[in-house]
Amino acid sequence: MAAVAALAVLLGVDAAALDARIDRFEVDLHPGAGTTWLVVGLDSRADLPAGATAEQFGTTDEVPGSRADVVLLLHETADGTRVLSVPRDVVVWTRSAASRLALTWLDGPQVTVDALCQLGIPTDHVVAVDLAGFAAVVDAVGGLDVDVPAPVRDTYTGLRVDQPGSHHLDGTAALAMVRSRHPEEWADGQWVPAPVDPDGRATAAGTVLTALVDAGHRAAVRPWTLQALAWSGTGAVSVDSGTSLADLAGLAGTDIGPVEVLPVSAPKGDMLPRFPTDETRQALADAGLSCQG
Repeated sequence: MAAVAALAVLLGVDAAALDARIDRFEVDLHPGAGTTWLVVGLDSRADLPAGATAEQFGTTDEVPGSRADVVLLLHETADGTRVLSVPRDVVVWTRSAASRLALTWLDGPQVTVDALCQLGIPTDHVVAVDLAGFAAVVDAVGGLDVDVPAPVRDTYTGLRVDQPGSHHLDGTAALAMVRSRHPEEWADGQWVPAPVDPDGRATAAGTVLTALVDAGHRAAVRPWTLQALAWSGTGAVSVDSGTSLADLAGLAGTDIGPVEVLPVSAPKGDMLPRFPTDETRQALADAGLSCQG
């Protein structure tokens, strides 16, 4: 009994220490049917991955503030969890004007949550992770295994994979894959621009999320790895004030299926903005998402 009591105390201290590492912010949420998690990957240059330089990512003067670089929705119902990757360049309405979704975070999480509600997406919990935090979490689980169909590189993000097939990526390489926007492929003995895919970043985010979830499930049977993941994860994220450590633990144990990219209009020429369509609204309805806030 003394041993059980000591273990309970240790676990309690550990949970308190983990909870203290989580940054929290105030935001008025727009709950909907089921439970919808908004997971945002931020591109702030204030916190770069270990070993990264300003030459690779830019400085806070060159790229001020934080944009919503990756936007993922995890919608939990009694029937399971459905995951949507939302293109960062979709146009949404804020209180003052129309804006690309990525830019709404510059004015804070409240603007992003409200803009998503206007699009028809509710939010029960918000989780934000920066560049350094994402790389640290990937390294904590021992890296990710992903399938790459063809050699690819992106000199802007540092991505380089010289052979097709399964590859094990560390945190820096996984981050480069998620952030890739100017990929090149190997053809006829040289690197050439890959066909333009406006959903490339949203698709890559889904691929990496799936691999990260798989790695997290494997870590669950390795106590030391699980502890490292919990420590890195709690230090990497910021959440709304209503999200507890227990909520995050539940999210980490969620089984997810394929990650779908939310359909929006194709970009026009070299323009970044894309617009919601009837297909967008139908996809949200099919996922059981609606927001009345």
